[in-house]
Amino acid sequence: MKIAVAGAGHGGLVAAALLAKAGHDVTVYEKKQKSELGHDWEDRFTFSLLEEITGKKIPETAWRYRGDCSFVSPSRTSSVVINYNDSNRQKIMWRKYLIGALLDFAGESGVKFEFGTDVIAPLINDGNVTGIGTSKGECKSDLVIDAAGVFSPVRTNLPDSFGIEKMPARGDLFYAKRAYLNKTDDPAPNTPFEVCLCHNREQGLSWCCVNEDSVDILIGRIDPLTERKFEECVADFRLLCPCIGTDILHGGQSGVIPVRRPLALMVAPGYAAAGDSAFMTTPMNGMGIDLSMNAGRLLAETIIRSGSADIETLWEYNRQFHVKYGGFTSKNEGLKNSLLEMPGEGVDFLFDNGVIQSSDLAGAGTKTSVVSLLGKFVRGMRNPPYFFAIIKGLIKGAKLKKALESAPEKYDFDTVMNWQNSIKIILVKVNRK
Repeated sequence: MKIAVAGAGHGGLVAAALLAKAGHDVTVYEKKQKSELGHDWEDRFTFSLLEEITGKKIPETAWRYRGDCSFVSPSRTSSVVINYNDSNRQKIMWRKYLIGALLDFAGESGVKFEFGTDVIAPLINDGNVTGIGTSKGECKSDLVIDAAGVFSPVRTNLPDSFGIEKMPARGDLFYAKRAYLNKTDDPAPNTPFEVCLCHNREQGLSWCCVNEDSVDILIGRIDPLTERKFEECVADFRLLCPCIGTDILHGGQSGVIPVRRPLALMVAPGYAAAGDSAFMTTPMNGMGIDLSMNAGRLLAETIIRSGSADIETLWEYNRQFHVKYGGFTSKNEGLKNSLLEMPGEGVDFLFDNGVIQSSDLAGAGTKTSVVSLLGKFVRGMRNPPYFFAIIKGLIKGAKLKKALESAPEKYDFDTVMNWQNSIKIILVKVNRK
């Protein structure tokens, strides 16, 4: 089988490697050069997953631990501290190392690469995706794996008749800038990693993480971020954390991070999406590396087991992803969108009255539940509208999880579309500006 992978995303590389290893003819088309791949910053994911996939041990020099974390209210009157121990302290790794490990694994498995090649659009013939158009010409294939990112030119140019969601809604993305600034000799905060929800009373979050050799700053908003806004937020952090310098040591780039549920429908005849192309992230924090790699492995294993890439096989990948991963990681979307809809004083209320605590925020909000909040009913009823907005968001999140995990067993287009439409009714929308 001839397979074209659009973009060198994590999920696409995993799928490419495993399919090439199984004997398929796989080519990755990537607009960047190999040396340009991988963000110049660190991220957290399950290291053992990378080791399972590549079969190689990660050296201890490739990662480090992150410190304890403090979630801070918009007014800074309250904070929730999460103290990690040796068993659950977060490990982080430079993204350059991660993408390098996946590229090496793919190359060793027989994947071919066309770097410096823009993917322009899918090729469509008689209701099937039959390849991709690129800056170097048309590339025909039996299957296109879309790993070209949030605004993938493949997904966004699919025919409407395929029923695949093309563009994210308001609140589905964070426009973010991240930079590692030099660290001065001024005092550092007691809790090295501070996350501000509704920072400066704007829709989004910011963080400031003091490392031994630098200060990691991320500013994310649901509307496009200006350079002036970034500088204002850094200046705000510097008031309480004077050790933040002015020289950029790493990063300094802007990006777009999906913070929403994965696509309900992510396959069509001759097409399958993985990673950011399918919005595979945890809504509360935008982390998607684990989901992307698991999706790539699941897609490859499903095709290898079936011996084909027909729509029934691709649908089984789609369904199994939601059963295993998509449903669970989507359940906090209602919580995240409820917080985005809430003005700063509402978020302050939740912090100041202990409605949101460390047990709720650990695990990017996946441990928050209606039951846990009802235990704080008396405190929450001091301001019922804010309290019940969060309850409503959690209820809808639980319904979203159940709906995604209840994807139709077999592929029938009309049945799948009815299922997808039922999910749209559940969603908590972000309308406030």
